Amino acid sequence: MQAVTVGVQRPVAAQAVLKPAQLSSVKAFRAVPLVAARPAAARSSALSQNIVAKAAAAAAPEAATEAVAHLRFVRGSPLKVRRVLDQIRGRSYEEAIMILEYMPYKACEPVLKTLLSAAANAKQNLGLRKAKLVVSECFADEGPVLKRARPRAQGRAYPIKKPLCHITIKVKETEA
Repeated sequence: MQAVTVGVQRPVAAQAVLKPAQLSSVKAFRAVPLVAARPAAARSSALSQNIVAKAAAAAAPEAATEAVAHLRFVRGSPLKVRRVLDQIRGRSYEEAIMILEYMPYKACEPVLKTLLSAAANAKQNLGLRKAKLVVSECFADEGPVLKRARPRAQGRAYPIKKPLCHITIKVKETEA
């Protein structure tokens, strides 16, 4: 039997209705098991339990004692910023400020700005004392790279890459 197509319709042979006995022999048809859907009440209760569990995890005491500050799209290489961040990691807030004020690197300025912001967040949002703060975590991630061109001889251009970075500093209160 030849398949006849009319316009956008399927071939006539494909439109024929197959009996259940024929379905098992046709490989194009696959038996899909039916999944019993949960009732709406069970879904909503499971969803509410999931939300409550996430809220309890977010309200853990460890997360509440740590303040975070982000400074994004800072001009400067992440490697040069990491060199400064390595010096203040694990130090007290006051000691970190002194180190940053007297280090000779250009990257100290945005790091100091971020550290002051993290301490202000700790005091304002969490009610922590600045004298007891410690830099618990600090890192610099890569940001986008601004691409520029430097004119060279005979109409050529050499690429100039101006990297950006994202600075994150977390402070927490010491127990002692």
